[in-house]
Amino acid sequence: MDDAAAIQLVRDLSEACHRGEYDRFPEFLTDDAVFHMIPLPPVTGIAAITEEWKKLAGMGTVEVEITRVAAKDDVVFTERVDSLQRGDERGDLPVVAVFELRDGKVAAWRDYFDLQQSLDAFGIDEVI
Repeated sequence: MDDAAAIQLVRDLSEACHRGEYDRFPEFLTDDAVFHMIPLPPVTGIAAITEEWKKLAGMGTVEVEITRVAAKDDVVFTERVDSLQRGDERGDLPVVAVFELRDGKVAAWRDYFDLQQSLDAFGIDEVI
């Protein structure tokens, strides 16, 4: 997969997350994909990744805005802002993500962020 196609795959995955189109995850993820929101424990497989995103969506509307992206040799790096809207409250969290691709799909997805900053930004008392 060339770099432009890899970047588009990650953008399309991010858009599906934003829209809550979790049924589309098989288009983007390998069956054994690993999603790791560092510093939380990783989850493996499309069903487990879907459940993680449903938990996030259960807290409010999640918007993902990619602000920078680069790709090289089946690895895509993004810098983004995740925003959670709950009623009249909105919290923003800067995130760096690394996506490793295999056979045209995401095989590993790691989000790096500050846990306390995310709890504060999203008005959460404890990890979900």
